[in-house]
Amino acid sequence: MIESELRRRRTIETLIDLATNSDPGGCWDDSRAEDLLRSQSTPAEVRAAGMDESMIRRIWAEL
Repeated sequence: MIESELRRRRTIETLIDLATNSDPGGCWDDSRAEDLLRSQSTPAEVRAAGMDESMIRRIWAEL
């Protein structure tokens, strides 16, 4: 993987963590992380990064 792909993958993995783990001390709420995932990635990308299928369906429910 080239450096830009690694950075993108790390970003997606961080957003997945934010969306799936509720943390009242976090800087974003769960819905903001979900919005970012929806706008910055695809279901295939997050699936490849290891996101649970139920979360994928929830985030991209309108598709």
